[in-house]
Amino acid sequence: MDWGVVRNQGLRGPGLKNGQILPCGMHQWQHAGSRGRRLRVWRGSWSRSVDFAEVVAHTLQQSYSHVNVRSYKYWKMAMKRRRGFTLIELLVVIAIIAVLIALLLPAVQQAREAARRTQCRNNLKQLGLSLHNYESSHSTFPPNLVPGGTNYRYSAGNWGVLAYLSPYLDQTPLYNLMNLNAPTYAPTPPYNIADPNNALAAGYLIPLFLCPSDLSKSLGGGYGVAALGPANYCANQGTGINNTAAGPRHGSPYNADGVMFADSRIRLGDISDGTSNTACMSESVLGDGPEVAGGSVPPANVQRVYAYLAGYPSSLDDAACGSPSLWNNDRRRGFLWYSGEIRNTSYNHYYHPNDRRWDCITNAGALGYTAIGWKAARSQHTGGVHLLLCDGAVRFVSENIDLTTWRSLASRAGGEIIGDF
Repeated sequence: MDWGVVRNQGLRGPGLKNGQILPCGMHQWQHAGSRGRRLRVWRGSWSRSVDFAEVVAHTLQQSYSHVNVRSYKYWKMAMKRRRGFTLIELLVVIAIIAVLIALLLPAVQQAREAARRTQCRNNLKQLGLSLHNYESSHSTFPPNLVPGGTNYRYSAGNWGVLAYLSPYLDQTPLYNLMNLNAPTYAPTPPYNIADPNNALAAGYLIPLFLCPSDLSKSLGGGYGVAALGPANYCANQGTGINNTAAGPRHGSPYNADGVMFADSRIRLGDISDGTSNTACMSESVLGDGPEVAGGSVPPANVQRVYAYLAGYPSSLDDAACGSPSLWNNDRRRGFLWYSGEIRNTSYNHYYHPNDRRWDCITNAGALGYTAIGWKAARSQHTGGVHLLLCDGAVRFVSENIDLTTWRSLASRAGGEIIGDF
């Protein structure tokens, strides 16, 4: 129902139009028939009492101007619509929210990384169980690269540990798909994977073989496959220091002092240093940066690239590895999960974990152009890497570990005495 206007009783008379509010001060409103906080709303000869504060607020807002008000209901709704935050209040709220986000975001990121780190640890524990299941079935740990042929020997049988372990990791269909008696690569350019089933298996992206803190995606195609499946987890070849009757063969996968290397058949009894003091597997980050890049400066983060030595030397040395002119030759590190060569699922303990030096790789002409190298355990976890020991335990090892202790963990029968690490 429409109500009349608020009128000053002292000025009410025939000269006033119906529906008009007179300009007057607060004291006049109080005097105009009001008691305390109420005013009287008039229409004709009858009236109704309304709240004084609403009338005063409306009058002050309009600067005492003449206004027409059709209804009390409309007036009340209009007053409600005018309520809101001031600009200063809004800015204060935004500032408080920004401070809360700044405080909470690092905590959320740390919680997520802790979950990813735990998942990485669990992946290695699963690999450790599969290694012991393999050893129970075959009385030996699997080899990591089975050479064959006379030239380009690595291409003839470059199958790695993860390929042999696949049936013990709930990947039996994948294992049955592969032909481990076929060459991994063709011996001549473009080195494509000839067996179609092996090419299909090479393209699988297997979450168990990937650390969730790292890239977790294909690094690209190659060997006739559009997108190759990468891997973060690598088998321990040894210290990376190999001295033979033919001279030094540092970085060689042959006759290494670790647990899984080229054509190896290491039994639990051969690990005389003790399974709890010998490294079995660890993790290494996937590669980044352009392939076949030249120059003396690494084309990406040192942790994610490797130097390549031209000239096919039969051994590695610190001087040559410290002044390379080629990087990421042919493929980035970790590009193929079923390959056992040093670029993929092999590593050694020549460098510290997460070493600030780049990894160093070449193809040794004296070894049938087999890939040799010094490749460190590396991770995206702050402060160190996960290490799977031969007894199945997984330890987080600091990147600041003493290098002698780190290399002692790599050898299976070096006779070293290892303390806490």
